[in-house]
Amino acid sequence: METQREPHSISLKAFGSAYVGEPFSCTLCANNELSDSSNRRISAVSIGAEIQAPTQTIPLDLVLADQIDQTELGSGESLQKIIRFDLKEEGNHVLAVSLKYTETLTDDERESRERVRTFRKLYQFVAAPCLSVRTKVSDLPQRGFGNEKRSGTNPMSFALEAQLENMADSPITLVKVSCSPKLSFDITSITWDVSRPGTEKMERPFLMPRDVTQAAFLIKQKPNSTVEMTKDGRVILGQLIIRWRSLMGDPGSLTTGWLTTRRRP
Repeated sequence: METQREPHSISLKAFGSAYVGEPFSCTLCANNELSDSSNRRISAVSIGAEIQAPTQTIPLDLVLADQIDQTELGSGESLQKIIRFDLKEEGNHVLAVSLKYTETLTDDERESRERVRTFRKLYQFVAAPCLSVRTKVSDLPQRGFGNEKRSGTNPMSFALEAQLENMADSPITLVKVSCSPKLSFDITSITWDVSRPGTEKMERPFLMPRDVTQAAFLIKQKPNSTVEMTKDGRVILGQLIIRWRSLMGDPGSLTTGWLTTRRRP
Protein backbone atom coordinates (compact mmCIF):
# COMPACT_ATOMS: atom_id res chain seq x y z
CA MET A 1 0.00 0.00 0.00
CA GLU A 2 1.44 3.37 -0.97
CA THR A 3 2.01 5.87 1.78
CA GLN A 4 0.11 9.10 1.13
CA ARG A 5 2.72 11.81 1.39
CA GLU A 6 3.66 14.94 -0.48
CA PRO A 7 5.08 13.88 -3.87
CA HIS A 8 7.49 16.80 -3.91
CA SER A 9 9.93 18.27 -1.48
CA ILE A 10 12.26 21.25 -1.60
CA SER A 11 15.75 20.50 -0.36
CA LEU A 12 18.24 23.13 0.68
CA LYS A 13 21.44 22.61 2.64
CA ALA A 14 22.10 24.70 5.73
CA PHE A 15 23.50 28.13 4.99
CA GLY A 16 27.07 28.99 5.88
CA SER A 17 28.17 32.48 6.83
CA ALA A 18 26.52 35.33 4.91
CA TYR A 19 28.16 38.76 4.75
CA VAL A 20 27.02 42.19 3.64
CA GLY A 21 28.65 43.20 0.35
CA GLU A 22 29.09 39.64 -0.89
CA PRO A 23 26.80 37.65 -3.21
CA PHE A 24 24.43 35.18 -1.60
CA SER A 25 23.87 32.15 -3.81
CA CYS A 26 22.31 28.72 -3.42
CA THR A 27 20.64 25.99 -5.46
CA LEU A 28 16.98 25.10 -4.97
CA CYS A 29 16.08 21.52 -5.80
CA ALA A 30 12.50 20.27 -6.19
CA ASN A 31 12.49 16.46 -5.98
CA ASN A 32 9.78 14.02 -7.05
CA GLU A 33 9.83 11.43 -4.26
CA LEU A 34 7.03 9.21 -5.58
CA SER A 35 7.81 5.57 -6.36
CA ASP A 36 7.76 4.16 -9.89
CA SER A 37 4.56 2.24 -9.10
CA SER A 38 2.65 5.34 -8.01
CA ASN A 39 -0.61 6.20 -9.76
CA ARG A 40 0.18 9.91 -9.47
CA ARG A 41 1.97 11.97 -12.14
CA ILE A 42 3.65 15.34 -11.57
CA SER A 43 3.75 18.10 -14.21
CA ALA A 44 3.84 21.92 -14.63
CA VAL A 45 6.45 22.26 -11.89
CA SER A 46 7.61 25.80 -11.09
CA ILE A 47 9.76 27.29 -8.33
CA GLY A 48 9.67 30.90 -7.13
CA ALA A 49 11.63 32.73 -4.45
CA GLU A 50 12.01 36.09 -2.74
CA ILE A 51 14.31 37.58 -0.11
CA GLN A 52 12.72 39.30 2.87
CA ALA A 53 15.42 41.76 3.99
CA PRO A 54 15.11 43.98 7.10
CA THR A 55 13.67 46.93 5.11
CA GLN A 56 12.28 45.42 1.89
CA THR A 57 11.10 42.29 0.11
CA ILE A 58 12.84 41.53 -3.19
CA PRO A 59 11.60 39.03 -5.83
CA LEU A 60 14.46 36.90 -7.13
CA ASP A 61 15.34 35.78 -10.65
CA LEU A 62 16.06 32.06 -10.75
CA VAL A 63 18.49 30.54 -13.23
CA LEU A 64 18.25 26.95 -14.41
CA ALA A 65 21.03 24.74 -13.09
CA ASP A 66 20.63 22.55 -16.19
CA GLN A 67 20.12 23.59 -19.79
CA ILE A 68 16.63 22.03 -20.03
CA ASP A 69 13.65 23.58 -18.26
CA GLN A 70 12.08 20.31 -17.17
CA THR A 71 8.56 20.91 -15.85
CA GLU A 72 7.34 17.28 -15.86
CA LEU A 73 9.21 15.15 -13.36
CA GLY A 74 9.24 11.38 -13.21
CA SER A 75 9.97 9.34 -10.12
CA GLY A 76 13.33 10.32 -8.63
CA GLU A 77 13.79 13.29 -10.98
CA SER A 78 14.39 16.86 -9.86
CA LEU A 79 14.21 20.47 -11.03
CA GLN A 80 17.13 22.65 -9.93
CA LYS A 81 17.38 26.42 -10.04
CA ILE A 82 20.07 28.79 -8.81
CA ILE A 83 19.59 31.96 -6.76
CA ARG A 84 22.13 34.79 -6.72
CA PHE A 85 21.58 37.97 -4.73
CA ASP A 86 23.88 40.74 -3.45
CA LEU A 87 23.44 41.27 0.30
CA LYS A 88 23.24 44.98 1.13
CA GLU A 89 21.73 45.03 4.62
CA GLU A 90 22.79 43.69 7.98
CA GLY A 91 20.45 41.62 10.11
CA ASN A 92 17.89 38.85 9.74
CA HIS A 93 16.92 37.74 6.23
CA VAL A 94 14.32 35.21 5.14
CA LEU A 95 14.50 33.25 1.90
CA ALA A 96 10.90 32.41 0.97
CA VAL A 97 10.60 29.57 -1.56
CA SER A 98 7.34 28.53 -3.22
CA LEU A 99 6.61 25.42 -5.31
CA LYS A 100 3.64 24.96 -7.63
CA TYR A 101 2.78 21.83 -9.61
CA THR A 102 -0.07 19.83 -11.11
CA GLU A 103 -0.81 16.38 -9.72
CA THR A 104 -2.66 13.91 -11.95
CA LEU A 105 -4.23 10.92 -10.20
CA THR A 106 -5.21 7.85 -12.22
CA ASP A 107 -7.46 5.21 -10.60
CA ASP A 108 -7.96 1.55 -11.48
CA GLU A 109 -10.52 2.44 -14.14
CA ARG A 110 -7.98 4.73 -15.85
CA GLU A 111 -9.93 7.85 -15.02
CA SER A 112 -7.71 10.87 -14.42
CA ARG A 113 -8.22 13.69 -11.98
CA GLU A 114 -6.00 16.77 -11.85
CA ARG A 115 -5.40 19.26 -9.07
CA VAL A 116 -2.96 22.13 -8.70
CA ARG A 117 -0.95 22.12 -5.50
CA THR A 118 1.33 24.70 -3.92
CA PHE A 119 3.42 24.94 -0.79
CA ARG A 120 5.92 27.37 0.66
CA LYS A 121 9.03 27.08 2.82
CA LEU A 122 10.95 29.74 4.72
CA TYR A 123 14.70 29.68 5.43
CA GLN A 124 16.12 32.24 7.87
CA PHE A 125 19.72 33.46 7.98
CA VAL A 126 21.67 36.45 9.29
CA ALA A 127 23.78 38.78 7.15
CA ALA A 128 26.75 40.05 9.16
CA PRO A 129 29.27 42.78 8.26
CA CYS A 130 32.38 41.48 6.49
CA LEU A 131 34.37 44.68 7.01
CA SER A 132 34.36 47.17 9.84
CA VAL A 133 35.22 50.67 8.59
CA ARG A 134 36.31 53.45 10.92
CA THR A 135 37.20 56.85 9.48
CA LYS A 136 38.84 60.02 10.74
CA VAL A 137 38.92 63.40 8.96
CA SER A 138 41.55 65.99 9.95
CA ASP A 139 41.84 69.60 8.80
CA LEU A 140 45.18 70.42 7.18
CA PRO A 141 46.81 73.79 7.97
CA GLN A 142 45.90 76.65 5.66
CA ARG A 143 46.00 80.40 5.55
CA GLY A 144 42.99 82.58 6.08
CA PHE A 145 40.45 82.99 8.82
CA GLY A 146 36.70 82.60 9.16
CA ASN A 147 34.85 82.83 5.87
CA GLU A 148 38.12 83.26 3.96
CA LYS A 149 38.73 79.54 4.40
CA ARG A 150 35.79 78.82 2.09
CA SER A 151 36.82 81.27 -0.60
CA GLY A 152 38.39 80.32 -3.89
CA THR A 153 41.73 81.85 -2.89
CA ASN A 154 42.03 79.71 0.23
CA PRO A 155 40.74 76.23 -0.64
CA MET A 156 40.24 73.80 2.23
CA SER A 157 42.33 70.66 2.58
CA PHE A 158 41.72 67.53 4.63
CA ALA A 159 43.35 64.21 5.46
CA LEU A 160 41.02 61.19 5.43
CA GLU A 161 42.16 58.08 7.29
CA ALA A 162 40.30 54.76 7.20
CA GLN A 163 40.83 51.69 9.36
CA LEU A 164 39.55 48.45 7.82
CA GLU A 165 39.04 45.34 9.94
CA ASN A 166 38.12 41.89 8.64
CA MET A 167 35.05 40.81 10.63
CA ALA A 168 34.50 37.59 8.66
CA ASP A 169 35.41 34.07 9.80
CA SER A 170 37.78 33.52 6.86
CA PRO A 171 40.55 35.54 5.16
CA ILE A 172 39.88 38.16 2.51
CA THR A 173 42.09 40.02 0.04
CA LEU A 174 41.51 43.73 -0.43
CA VAL A 175 41.40 44.60 -4.13
CA LYS A 176 40.93 48.35 -4.04
CA VAL A 177 40.04 51.16 -1.64
CA SER A 178 39.00 54.39 -3.34
CA CYS A 179 37.23 57.60 -2.44
CA SER A 180 34.47 59.07 -4.61
CA PRO A 181 34.48 62.81 -3.79
CA LYS A 182 31.93 65.54 -4.15
CA LEU A 183 32.44 67.64 -7.30
CA SER A 184 34.11 70.46 -5.37
CA PHE A 185 37.04 68.27 -4.24
CA ASP A 186 40.10 66.56 -5.72
CA ILE A 187 41.32 63.29 -4.16
CA THR A 188 44.87 61.99 -3.93
CA SER A 189 45.28 58.45 -2.63
CA ILE A 190 48.30 57.71 -0.44
CA THR A 191 47.36 54.13 0.26
CA TRP A 192 48.79 50.75 -0.76
CA ASP A 193 46.97 50.41 -4.10
CA VAL A 194 48.67 53.41 -5.72
CA SER A 195 51.69 52.74 -7.96
CA ARG A 196 54.25 55.51 -8.34
CA PRO A 197 57.19 55.76 -10.75
CA GLY A 198 60.40 54.39 -9.28
CA THR A 199 58.70 52.46 -6.48
CA GLU A 200 57.78 48.81 -6.15
CA LYS A 201 54.10 47.96 -6.30
CA MET A 202 52.84 46.86 -2.90
CA GLU A 203 51.00 43.59 -2.51
CA ARG A 204 47.30 43.67 -1.85
CA PRO A 205 46.55 43.29 1.87
CA PHE A 206 45.63 39.74 2.85
CA LEU A 207 43.55 40.02 6.00
CA MET A 208 43.03 37.12 8.36
CA PRO A 209 39.97 37.31 10.64
CA ARG A 210 40.25 40.41 12.89
CA ASP A 211 43.28 41.72 10.98
CA VAL A 212 43.40 45.48 10.42
CA THR A 213 44.84 47.62 7.63
CA GLN A 214 44.90 51.35 6.92
CA ALA A 215 44.06 53.56 3.94
CA ALA A 216 44.53 57.33 3.58
CA PHE A 217 43.60 60.13 1.18
CA LEU A 218 44.41 63.81 0.71
CA ILE A 219 41.32 65.85 -0.10
CA LYS A 220 41.65 69.38 -1.48
CA GLN A 221 38.96 71.82 -2.51
CA LYS A 222 39.05 72.87 -6.16
CA PRO A 223 39.75 76.59 -6.78
CA ASN A 224 36.67 78.79 -7.02
CA SER A 225 34.35 75.93 -6.04
CA THR A 226 31.53 75.90 -3.50
CA VAL A 227 31.44 73.07 -1.00
CA GLU A 228 28.28 71.24 0.01
CA MET A 229 27.48 71.33 3.72
CA THR A 230 25.04 69.65 6.08
CA LYS A 231 22.46 71.61 8.04
CA ASP A 232 24.63 71.51 11.16
CA GLY A 233 27.68 72.99 9.39
CA ARG A 234 29.71 69.96 8.32
CA VAL A 235 31.46 69.80 4.95
CA ILE A 236 30.44 66.76 2.87
CA LEU A 237 33.58 65.20 1.35
CA GLY A 238 32.65 61.94 -0.39
CA GLN A 239 32.23 58.19 0.03
CA LEU A 240 34.66 55.29 0.45
CA ILE A 241 34.34 52.40 -2.00
CA ILE A 242 35.99 49.15 -0.87
CA ARG A 243 36.35 46.01 -2.96
CA TRP A 244 37.67 42.62 -1.86
CA ARG A 245 37.69 38.93 -2.68
CA SER A 246 36.94 36.04 -0.38
CA LEU A 247 39.19 33.04 0.10
CA MET A 248 37.26 31.26 -2.68
CA GLY A 249 37.57 34.25 -5.03
CA ASP A 250 34.02 35.59 -4.67
CA PRO A 251 33.88 39.39 -5.09
CA GLY A 252 32.64 41.73 -2.39
CA SER A 253 32.09 45.48 -2.27
CA LEU A 254 31.02 48.12 0.22
CA THR A 255 30.17 51.79 -0.17
CA THR A 256 30.08 53.92 2.97
CA GLY A 257 27.69 56.75 3.70
CA TRP A 258 28.71 60.34 3.03
CA LEU A 259 31.82 61.29 5.01
CA THR A 260 31.84 64.72 6.63
CA THR A 261 34.19 66.99 8.56
CA ARG A 262 33.67 68.39 12.01
CA ARG A 263 31.37 71.35 12.37
CA ARG A 264 32.82 74.45 10.78
CA PRO A 265 33.08 77.70 12.77
